[in-house]
Amino acid sequence: MSIPGCKKFPVDEKIETFQKLPVIKNYYLVLGGGKIGTDFLQYARKNNFPFVLVIDSDENASASKEAQVLETESELLSLLRKKTEASLKKTGNGSRSGKGSEGENDIPETGKSEAYFYKMDSHRVPFLFSSGIPEYIIPAIPFHAAAYMLADLLKFPILDACKGERNKENLAEISSPEEGFSGEKSPVSELFIKPEDPGLMSYFNNIESVFPEDVIAGSYPEHGMLFLSYAREGEICPDGCPGPRDRCPAFGRKKPRTITEYTRELVHSVPGWVFESHQMKPGTGGLKGAEFRQNILEILEFLGNIQCGGNEKKPEKIEDRAFFIATTCTCHGVLNLFYVT
Repeated sequence: MSIPGCKKFPVDEKIETFQKLPVIKNYYLVLGGGKIGTDFLQYARKNNFPFVLVIDSDENASASKEAQVLETESELLSLLRKKTEASLKKTGNGSRSGKGSEGENDIPETGKSEAYFYKMDSHRVPFLFSSGIPEYIIPAIPFHAAAYMLADLLKFPILDACKGERNKENLAEISSPEEGFSGEKSPVSELFIKPEDPGLMSYFNNIESVFPEDVIAGSYPEHGMLFLSYAREGEICPDGCPGPRDRCPAFGRKKPRTITEYTRELVHSVPGWVFESHQMKPGTGGLKGAEFRQNILEILEFLGNIQCGGNEKKPEKIEDRAFFIATTCTCHGVLNLFYVT
C-alpha cells in the first residue's frame, strides 16, 4: 500500500510488490552450505522435507556434494517458477497475494525430498524472493542474516516472478549489491555510535538497559550491535542442543525469560523488529517466511512514513529515526541498529 497523502516513493513500490509475494509452504531456503547448512540438508533429506534449496558463494561448499547442483541461473529460475506455479495451482490462489491458509501456498508433496544447491552470494536473495517467500529461511552464515537481507531488499528491485523473462534478465545481469543499487541514496544506514555523542549513547544505553547484565554477551555501540546469550564467556553450546525455554541444560542455568521475550519488550519503547529463530532441529534455527514477510512490510511502511512525514518535517535527531533489527531464539540473540537517512 502507498503511504496516504504522499507522493510515491521507491519504498511504496516495494511494499506493493512485497505484498503480492506468496509464502510457499514446504520450501526451505538454506543460506550457507558449510557445516551447519550441510547438517540441516542431511536432516531435511532424511525426514523428506519436500523442497530444499541451499545457496553458497563457494561452488565447492560441502552441501554441493549432498544435493543436485544447478549450473545456470536459467535452471534456478525455471525451477523456482515451476515450484511457485505448482503451489498456486494446488491452492487455487491465482492472484499471488499470499493470502491462502495463513498466508501460505503448498508445494505439493511427492513423498521424497528434492534438494538443490546453487552457487550464489547471499546478497542476491531478494531475487529468490521474487519467485515467492520460502516457508522457512535457515541462516547458516557467519553474520546477521535478517539485518543484511533487509539492507539488500532495499538496494535491489523485487521483481514479479510472473514476468519470467524480466526476472531471468535481471538476475543474470546483476552480480553484486552495488550493481543492483539504483544509484539513489539508500533509505537506511547502519547506526554506529561514537562515545562522544551523548544523545546516541543515551539511546544505546536505554536499549541495553532492557536486558539483564548476565545475558549481554557483547555490547558494541561503535558497531551498533548487541550480542545476547545465556552462555557465559568461554562456554560453547553443544551441537544438537534442544534449547528449552526455561533452563540451559548444558550449563545448569535457569532462564527467567527467553532472549526473544526480553527483546520483544524493547519494541514498547524503541521502534524495532524481532525475527524469531524457530528450532528446525536440535541446534539449528530458521525464520518463518510468513513472519519474515510481515516484519519486512512493517519496516517498509515505517521507512515510508518517515520519508514522507505527511505535514511533519523529518526528525532531525538520528535517534528519532533509528530502529533495531534483532534475530533471537530462546538462548541467544543479535541486535543491529539502523537509521533512516
